Amino acid sequence: MNLFKVKSPYFFIFSLIILVELLSFTAYFLPQLQIYLLITAFLAVFFLSLSSLESGLLVALAELVIGSKGHLFSASIFGVSVSLRLVIWLALMLASCIFIFRRGFPTVWRTKLFNFSYWPWVSVLAAFIILAFVHGYLRGNGASDIFTDGNAWFYLGLLLPTILAYSQIDDKQEQRLRAVFFTAIFWLSLKTLMLLFIFSHNISIMPDVYLWIRRSGVGEITAMGGGWYRIFIQSQIYIPIAFFLLLWPSLDLKTKKNPYLLIISLAVLLSVIIISMSRSFWLAFAFTAGVMAVISFRKKISLYLKALVYTGAALGLSLLLILVVVKFPYPNPQTGLSAAALSARLDFSSGEAAISSRWSLLPNLWQSINDSLFWGKGFGASVSYFSQDPRVLSLNPSGWYTTYAFEWAYLDTWLKLGLFGLIAYFAWLIVLIVDLLKKMREHGKMLPAAILAGLIFLMVVNIFTPYLNHPLGLGFLIFSSCFIKKNPL
Repeated sequence: MNLFKVKSPYFFIFSLIILVELLSFTAYFLPQLQIYLLITAFLAVFFLSLSSLESGLLVALAELVIGSKGHLFSASIFGVSVSLRLVIWLALMLASCIFIFRRGFPTVWRTKLFNFSYWPWVSVLAAFIILAFVHGYLRGNGASDIFTDGNAWFYLGLLLPTILAYSQIDDKQEQRLRAVFFTAIFWLSLKTLMLLFIFSHNISIMPDVYLWIRRSGVGEITAMGGGWYRIFIQSQIYIPIAFFLLLWPSLDLKTKKNPYLLIISLAVLLSVIIISMSRSFWLAFAFTAGVMAVISFRKKISLYLKALVYTGAALGLSLLLILVVVKFPYPNPQTGLSAAALSARLDFSSGEAAISSRWSLLPNLWQSINDSLFWGKGFGASVSYFSQDPRVLSLNPSGWYTTYAFEWAYLDTWLKLGLFGLIAYFAWLIVLIVDLLKKMREHGKMLPAAILAGLIFLMVVNIFTPYLNHPLGLGFLIFSSCFIKKNPL
């Protein structure tokens, strides 16, 4: 079965996404359904991937955008936590192995795998990831901590089906990738706005929705005061990327698109970025826009004017959209709406709990890195520090906290993989950036520029919030590779 052989593919994909969300909501209140849903998902993706690896990958892409941490379905099987993202990964990897077995490895290597020019960088990185597992075990880090800390890196395995499916990517495959991505983005944006409406209007299902969001790990919902609610979903990382993917190609003067529809689409995306109240998103978004302006310095002035007009109009419309959602007169709107919450999120002073905890962690994290500077301490390596996070204080009034997961994501990678492992990762990222810049200059196309903007955004966010050591960031790198390698996949 091919997802695009139905009469209305976009409606079909959107309907599947809605179905998955409804089943996820139901299953978190009927936990006995979880195991059956996971088995069904595995079989569905496995047989779909046997028929077409591309279709299986499109399912994986949609799940990344809507699934955040990957636990829309989740169950404990033989003491191991199994998630929807894991069963999709397993189904794709198994289907890929069968694909190679049927065709023969020498043939597959010669016709598909050999064309992937990033093998040296990915192979070296993979070697350090394996070493981090071994290193963690030899250092006596807890087996459970080692697996939980390092399992996200397994997602790099999806490079195998990606290369097999996109060995010679064509325009139709590119269109299908974009279609699934933006359909999922549309749902994520709509979901964010609906959650804002539910919580700002105190709808009766609010407690159940909150429990589902928290239990499934989809995101966080926090009352910010002044009528504002922070609706933060980890996969909203793709919203700014989608913004650049929409905006940048439209700046091509030869492109003829409906400017009003484009501005509305950009406004919806900007509204989600605002509602997320993620300071790292805001900072990375502004930085990326500035970098892309510098990179495009030699472009015509009309490009800058067009970008400013579209972004300015979209920003104004996004604020209006948020206001309409929060102040809609039915059934029970908030009595007031203050900008104080937004202003507070722009306060980067060390007195704020989250920022204070990050800075408290930093010297202790540096000290731990210095203890094993070049080779790292492996997965499961933990650091203790004083935190002002209310959740930590509720468990330990002294505020002393020990963890193996850190917000300083590059330092987290350095601690686990060592300096050499971090350099290997940066080498891959730098090669990707160089290839994107070359494609921008050689072909003058806007798509490489849009992907470059997404990569820069992700790299900046990763300073403060872990994404490039998580499937959400790794997935972007994997799918981007089929556009930006020297000999297109």
